[in-house]
Amino acid sequence: MFPLNLPLRVFMSGVSGSVGRLVALRILDEGCRIEGAFGLEEGSDVGSLLGLPPMGVKVRSSLREALGSCAPEAAVDFTSAEVLWDNLMAYLDAGVPAVVGTTGLSLDQQELLPRLVAEKGGRIALIPNFSLGVNLVMDFLDKASRFFPWASVTDRHHEAMANAPSGTAVSLAGLLGGGGEVKSCEVVPNVLGGSVGGVRVHSERMPFPKDFSEHQIDLGRPGELIRITVTDFSSRVYVDGVILALSRVRDLREGSLVTSLGEFM
Repeated sequence: MFPLNLPLRVFMSGVSGSVGRLVALRILDEGCRIEGAFGLEEGSDVGSLLGLPPMGVKVRSSLREALGSCAPEAAVDFTSAEVLWDNLMAYLDAGVPAVVGTTGLSLDQQELLPRLVAEKGGRIALIPNFSLGVNLVMDFLDKASRFFPWASVTDRHHEAMANAPSGTAVSLAGLLGGGGEVKSCEVVPNVLGGSVGGVRVHSERMPFPKDFSEHQIDLGRPGELIRITVTDFSSRVYVDGVILALSRVRDLREGSLVTSLGEFM
């Protein structure tokens, strides 16, 4: 589907997670080696975690120690919001290009990160959603938002989702204009949703299956409404996007921070 120039030695953070496991198996299928791994399963063999014969690569619970004990060409990170910032700093300090699908940075951290990546000469692809469908929709929204001043984004995930809104919802809202005037007075606080750059964002958390995610974008202008819904039922939809980003991240200029898969498409 894409011309690939994958690194031969890949470091995996979150190798046993729902997305990390699928990515790790694909990396091996592509003929690459998992050079090291970070996770909660200290001392576990990566092969055993993947349902494969032991491969002699052990998971370590300290990312900095794990990175220092091997020589990866690039890293893939699907961990958790709680460790995301520390992980990003570890990749920058180790000089390892990283493809990161973990979300949950604060707005202050999002503002600070580009400067730190530039100062440290890092190569980071911090992408909230690797779904090809979502990223093709983002390309459309970048054009359509100029003509549709009313906009809102709704994200739907399972009740244990770590953050609300999702990182994808924040990215979608960032592409839209919030210029449409709403005169309604909120009689219940925040009933009209949160605001990201003036765009209303709503998060719905219900007992959906864990791999389910849905993002709905509404665009309006007088007399016309566009409604786009992207629904993903399996974590497998992210793997092609991760592999694409992994094949390109080492070619970025030093000090580069990529936040959309569309920059690689």
